[in-house]
This record gives sequence, C-alpha cells and structure tokens, in this order.
Amino acid sequence: MFKDMLKQDETLFKDELVLDYEYLPKILKYRENQQQHFATVIKPLLQKRQGSNLFIYGSPGIGKTAACKHVLRELELETDQVYTFYINCWKYDTVYKILAELCNQLKYKWIQNKKTDELLKVVAEILNKKSAVIILDEVDKLKEEQIVYQLLEDIYKKCLFLITNEKDWLAKLDDRVKSRLLPELLEFKPYNYKETKGILEERKDYGFYPGVWDEEAFEKVAEYCFEKQDVRIGITLLKNSANLAENKSSRKVSLEYVEQAIAKLNPFQQAKIELDDEDKFIIDYIKNNPKSPISKIYEEYNKKYEKSQRTLRRKLDLLKEAKLVDFEDSPFGSLVSTK
Repeated sequence: MFKDMLKQDETLFKDELVLDYEYLPKILKYRENQQQHFATVIKPLLQKRQGSNLFIYGSPGIGKTAACKHVLRELELETDQVYTFYINCWKYDTVYKILAELCNQLKYKWIQNKKTDELLKVVAEILNKKSAVIILDEVDKLKEEQIVYQLLEDIYKKCLFLITNEKDWLAKLDDRVKSRLLPELLEFKPYNYKETKGILEERKDYGFYPGVWDEEAFEKVAEYCFEKQDVRIGITLLKNSANLAENKSSRKVSLEYVEQAIAKLNPFQQAKIELDDEDKFIIDYIKNNPKSPISKIYEEYNKKYEKSQRTLRRKLDLLKEAKLVDFEDSPFGSLVSTK
C-alpha cells in the first residue's frame, strides 16, 4: 500500500508548520497600517495612562486575528509592564469561562470553588498592578456580554480589542456598555489579488522546497483563494494539494492536484461549523423562500423546534460566516437568502 509513495527524506514539504492556521509570520504583510494603529492605541499604557478601545471588524480570513497577535508579540518583547491576553469567545463564551482563562494565562491556579465575582476580584487585583491589553476574538459568540462591562469597570488601565466578522454586533450592545466602551472602529478590508498572491507565495516559499510547485497550479490556488476572499482557504489548498501529490509519489504539485484538492475542500471548514438538523432546516427553508425576513424564518423555526429568536440569530450569523447565507437590508429589516 505504501511502497509507491515518496520516502520520508523525499517529502515536498520544507516546513509544514508554516502551512498551519495558527502560524504567525515574523512580518505580517499588507497589514502594517492596522498594526501601527494598534500600537498607537496601546502606547498610552506604556506611559502609565489609559489606553483606547478598538472594535475590529471584517470578513473571515483577512488577517484580523493575525495582526492583533503580531502586535501582542511585539509588545511582549518591548515591556513586561503590560499584561497581554488573547481569548477566543467561540471557546470561552461565558463570564466565568473568560475569567477562568484570564487566570490560566496569569498562571493563577487557585480557581476551584471560587465564584464568578471572586474570580473577577482576583483578576482585577493582579491586572491593576500594571496595565493590560485584552483581545476578545469572535466577540459576537459571547453568550454573556456583561463581561465587557465588567472588564471596563474593574480594570483601570487597559485596552480592549473586540474582533468580529459582524459589524452590527456593536449596535446590539446594551447602552451602558457602549457608553463605557466608546471604541474606535477599525475595518479590515479583504486583500486584493496581488496581496492574496503575495501572502500565499510567502507561505509556499517557506513551506516547500524550491521547484515543487508548478506555476499554473499555484496561480489556480491564488485565484480560488481571492475568489473566496479567505486566505485560510488558500493555505489549506497549498497543503492539501501537496499531500495529494506526495500520495502519488509526484515530485511536482501540478494543476490536477489543486483541482482535486478544491473538489474535496470542506465548504464548512473555514468557519469551523458542523451542520445539525436545525441548521439544515433553516437552509432548506431559505432556499425554498429566498429573501425571507428573519421574523418569518423564526416563525417556522419556532413551530418546529420551539427555540428562542436569539438562538436563530446566532445560527444565522454562523451560517453567514460559513458563507451559506447572506443578509440584505430592507425597510422591513434584514432579508436572508442562500448564497
């Protein structure tokens, strides 16, 4: 079964880690302006003053998270007087979970049997000895948004960076939170074709040995990635296409392997979503009733599953992120159609 494959020392990959979602390049190309803006917002903390808050939005896979992590890394090299935290709210979506993760990143281990208020007190006591930059990624996935209010109230010198794909999430916040947050808005726009190709070229050069990629095959990856407006898809295609070539003992990644990789690409992979029966019901309804108002979708959804409108909205946001549905504003509210 394995005899026709390339031997271990004949791999096409020079460094497979470069092709991982979480890999952070030493230099993040084409996001220099945004990173400089981050630094400007954080700078007052270095002078023991209050920083500003940022609301960062834009479609998936265009460098929002990477740019933030890059600035955190630079800040950690610059000073030890500012605590830095990155928290993904998809994973930590309640007040308690976020506070527990802050304790974990602070290496504070005595959280067992402590209540939420007690954890908040512990976190505040530690952070208020210095300053803090706290990044809440996928902030629209929070089930309990009061954590934003609590951090604003209890942490004295800080910058909160809220990252989301949903620009309108800010409008849904309680007025008391918005009045304290008063964030600057920073939009990340999709990469153009030249930038998309440049990012993928860098990954290709670091991830593979010279001469491995056929130019036509690489152009196909860049074109498909630009079409989908998600760099993560392009990086996945680089890796998967090369794996297909290796499995055929090919020393070249040609167009046929890229086309095979595209055909096998999981359309939900980039959004980390698995469709359940409720998701499928929602999609089928919208397909049969294009440009449906959310109120009508909820009426049918509630009849079948008896769930809240908030649950439906969360599912629709998730399906939009997976690029399975799209919203269109109208005088009667948001209309939803499948893509």
